[in-house]
Amino acid sequence: MKIKSLILSMVAIPAFAFSQSCYKVSDVRSSADAPEMKKERVLFGIKQITEEVLSEKFSLCNEGLPVTVDIISIEAPSVGVSVGPFMVKKKETIITIKINKDGVDYIGEGSAKVSVKATFIDLNDENLPFNKTSFAGAIKKSIEDSISKM
Repeated sequence: MKIKSLILSMVAIPAFAFSQSCYKVSDVRSSADAPEMKKERVLFGIKQITEEVLSEKFSLCNEGLPVTVDIISIEAPSVGVSVGPFMVKKKETIITIKINKDGVDYIGEGSAKVSVKATFIDLNDENLPFNKTSFAGAIKKSIEDSISKM
């Protein structure tokens, strides 16, 4: 009996010593005010992007420890210059997120830029439209920034 328990402990101890916690993205929410976008559209895909970036550094599983994502702010300032018939407008999308893992908050920020150049053409709206591609790029950069601090 003593030999069985000794063998069992020799097999079990290394398994527990090298086991790594696994995680799952349990909740994605937005506390940011984004009047240009619906909240559902903002949250769409963020869970998948977070899981993709998180899986590069940590193990993921269905019953893992919870990881939550909160979009803190979405900013999109525009800057424009007009000289005669020439115009250049730039819009930078800046996203700040908070990822909570193991009870610790990690803040990340990402940005992406869009620019428009025109000659003898007026924009219908003085503001550049919200660009989905730059938003997705800024989200991914902010998630990567946050996870790099873990």
